[in-house]
Amino acid sequence: MFYVYRRSSLTISLVALPTVPGFVSPSRGAIKARDINLPQRHEVHSNGGLVNPLYPPDRTEIPKKAGQTTGHHVGYANTLYPEPRPGPRVNKKRDVPPRFVASYSSLTPSTMFVLLTWALVSLLAVGASASVTIRKTGQAPTGYEVDFRYVNPTAKRVLIGGGIQPFTDQFHATGTSYRFNGRYDPHDYEPGDFYVSNPSPQLPAEPAYKWPYEMQQSPSEPGVWTYTTPLPSGIYSFAYLINCNYPPNCTLDTGHLVLDPDLPPFINVPGDQVASSFQVPFDSHFQSSPELNTNFDYALASPPPYRGRILAANYTSPGSIHPAPDVHDFSIYLPVEYGSVPGKKYPILYLSHGKDGNAFDWENLGRMSHIMDNLIRQGHIPPTVVVTTAFYNLGGDLSPNGGKFIYGNRSHNANIPVPDLSKVRENFEKYLFPWVESHYDVCGTASCRAFAGLSMGGVLTYEMYINATSQFDYFGLFSPAGNPPFLDAEMVSKNSGLTKKGIMVGFGLYDFVFPQARDLMTALDAVGVRYITRVTPFGSHYWNTWMDELWWFGVKVLWKDLPFDVHTGRAQRGKKGKR
Repeated sequence: MFYVYRRSSLTISLVALPTVPGFVSPSRGAIKARDINLPQRHEVHSNGGLVNPLYPPDRTEIPKKAGQTTGHHVGYANTLYPEPRPGPRVNKKRDVPPRFVASYSSLTPSTMFVLLTWALVSLLAVGASASVTIRKTGQAPTGYEVDFRYVNPTAKRVLIGGGIQPFTDQFHATGTSYRFNGRYDPHDYEPGDFYVSNPSPQLPAEPAYKWPYEMQQSPSEPGVWTYTTPLPSGIYSFAYLINCNYPPNCTLDTGHLVLDPDLPPFINVPGDQVASSFQVPFDSHFQSSPELNTNFDYALASPPPYRGRILAANYTSPGSIHPAPDVHDFSIYLPVEYGSVPGKKYPILYLSHGKDGNAFDWENLGRMSHIMDNLIRQGHIPPTVVVTTAFYNLGGDLSPNGGKFIYGNRSHNANIPVPDLSKVRENFEKYLFPWVESHYDVCGTASCRAFAGLSMGGVLTYEMYINATSQFDYFGLFSPAGNPPFLDAEMVSKNSGLTKKGIMVGFGLYDFVFPQARDLMTALDAVGVRYITRVTPFGSHYWNTWMDELWWFGVKVLWKDLPFDVHTGRAQRGKKGKR
């Protein structure tokens, strides 16, 4: 039994973004070939059961509010086994459907730069193809193996990086010692092992340390590169690093990083993500540990009747410089029930990325839609809409010196500071929140509105908590990267609502923001604010931590009765709040 992540051939196609507010652009990246991992079913038909990957998605009717014209959004249902679309398969690289043909007349120079950057990355892989196959082996060490196959006849060396990391365990990861003691090859996996982030300069360079994910060229098939490894449960983001000797420094802007040409990410416009991803299920026989639970199956896709939709959307935001002038973007998750109950307003969670991220991180790297499907299906929360926001490129004072943040371009972005988050809040209050409430059937009162975010997005969440207190009743601060001073008695005396909210502070046991998160909790304790905390026992400042925190935020905090007390979060299912 195996899963195959494969696209039939490489096609380079650029999509010009219309500047029509509310238009959702077609995106080849919305084809989720990676999502072939259903807990109840562990096999795939010979073609993976996939939609023909070279045709654009169907236009999906999204029910609108009463009296509003139905709008067309292009996206995919959150599905593992979408029905194959009838019609001929496209197997030649030059057979590009007309609806993918680019029009450059309306593009600004900055937008053109992003598109050409994406084209360059794709061109590096011309003549290349790739596949990722996940096999259930029923054998040690994890019960699963992953086969990578990449064809590039011009490459001299190929590593797999761009997000995938070495492993450690809780007995060698105390403090920062994992940097020296715990970089295990997944072939040496033992139950309870987990991966942590190893950025530069923490990772030793060769020859002091050999990166475990190195592909080998076939002696009988020049240009065919393969690598097979066991992997435990989890989401793995990756890219191919061509002619690279030090993975942390092989990036888009160095010219070494190439996306899997057959497994593109979910995006709004080309260039908005620089990694592909896949998921490995949990095998309790080989991966269960008495010391640590590393089961990430809560992020596997739900059975078909429970799958919501994840869409890319654009909205009017005067001054914004990306994805088009005066247009900004977000992604939105709509639960499967959305639109089937006339007049129903759904609770809404706004979810923020962190530094150097964008609105599509939570879906590509954290499988947000799968987590929400499972939270709803298992009864932890009622059907909930999620909007993942983007705080870069809002323009004006929020883009200092006119600088444009370009996703994945480290050398360029080193000169692009995180925008003033108080002004981001003001911008969202003025443009984003009203636009979402006018276009979707979502609740407009604090009792059914929440804001959460990771790292710098956790700092934005704190900004919302302090200065937009009346707009939200629930706040999730995941690995918040802020520094004191935090709230104090004087602030609470002026804003009593601060003590009446549902709050979760989460961070990893090996997270570099551990001290800041602890200081925040000390400040909350000092003024009598009750909250839920989650210390992810295998967590560094990385996506396995934030997925875990989003899950427990839903289970323990979201839409639970207020005010919190010592019993909040102790019930298995909890209460769903006053709806």
